[in-house]
Amino acid sequence: MTMHVPAGIIERAFQLAQQLANVEEIRAQLRKEGYPSVDAHLMGRKIRSDLVKVIRQAA
Repeated sequence: MTMHVPAGIIERAFQLAQQLANVEEIRAQLRKEGYPSVDAHLMGRKIRSDLVKVIRQAA
């Protein structure tokens, strides 16, 4: 029997960046999915910049 291990918050943020329109939507979805400390994980300039790049590429 295999266990499903949920994605880490950063991995999940990048998955969502391929589907959502901006970083605020990603934050909201992560909170809805129950991830803790969303703001602390996504407050860095580099992570936000990288997420925006993925969002733009997916658009």
